[in-house]
Amino acid sequence: MSTVVVGFDGSDLSRRAVLWGAEEASRRGAALQVVQAVRAPLPEPVFTPMTIPVPEFVSEETMSKAAEDHLAELAAEVRRNWPGLDVSAHVRLGRPVDVLADEPGELLVLGSSGRTGIREMFLGSTALELVSACGRPVVVTRSGPLEGRVVVGVDGSETSAGALAFAFDFASRHGREVLAIHAFNDAGWAELPEPDVGHVRADLARLLDERLAPHAARWPGVHVAREVAFDAPARALLRAAEGAALVAVGSHGRGAVSRAILGSVSHAVLHHAPCAVAVVHRR
Repeated sequence: MSTVVVGFDGSDLSRRAVLWGAEEASRRGAALQVVQAVRAPLPEPVFTPMTIPVPEFVSEETMSKAAEDHLAELAAEVRRNWPGLDVSAHVRLGRPVDVLADEPGELLVLGSSGRTGIREMFLGSTALELVSACGRPVVVTRSGPLEGRVVVGVDGSETSAGALAFAFDFASRHGREVLAIHAFNDAGWAELPEPDVGHVRADLARLLDERLAPHAARWPGVHVAREVAFDAPARALLRAAEGAALVAVGSHGRGAVSRAILGSVSHAVLHHAPCAVAVVHRR
C-alpha cells in the first residue's frame, strides 16, 4: 500500500495539512503517516506548581511525550472522520527537514508555515527546504478553498510533464477540471504585427495540445481547459490560482541549473498562491 506522509508541528496550518493529507490518502487508497519531529534546542528550566518550586528541565523526552499525546488525539480525530483509513502517527527525534526527508512515502504534505511563521503567505523554512530538495511530489497546503479547479503550468520540460500527470491524477480522483497554462514571455512578441501574434498563439496552442494529449488519453474523464498566456509564467499561474483548489508545477523549468535548485516560477507560486501547491520533481 502506498503512503501519504504529513509533517506536523502542532500549528493550525500543519493540522490543516493533516486533514488535507487524510482526504488525499483516502481517495488514493493509501495509508496516512503523520510525523512530528522533536528536537529540544537547549535545556530550559520549567518550574512545576509546588509549594517550593523545583526546576524541571525540558528535554527531548518530555517534548516527545507531549507530542505523542497531541498526535494521538489528532489521529483519533482523523479515524473518526475517515473510518476506513489506515492511520499511523509517530514522533521522531531530529531536525524536521532530515526526519521528513527520510520518511518513506509517495507524497509529502506540509503546511505553508510552522509555529514560527509570521503569516501564512510566507513559506516556512522547513517547507522550502523540503520542497527544494525532496525527490518526490510535495504538496504545501494553505487555508484557501478545497473546491475548485486544478491549475497546472506547462513548459515542455520533464518536470512539467510530471506536474501534468499529477494534476490529471488528482483531478480524476477529486472530480475537478484541469486548467493547463502555457505562458509565452518572449519580449519580442509585443512588437510583432497582429497577424503574426495570432500565428504564434496558434503554434503555442498546438504545442500545448501535444503536451496534453497523452494525459487526456490516460484520464479521459477529466475535463481540460487550455490557456496560452502572453505573460510571465508565475504571474499567469497566480492569476489562475484565485479560486483554485490546487496549482501543480514542476520543481524547475527548462532553464534550471540543477534539480536541487527550486525554479523561479515554482518558487514564486509557492510563496504567493492562495491555495495548495504541488511541486513535482523529475524522477
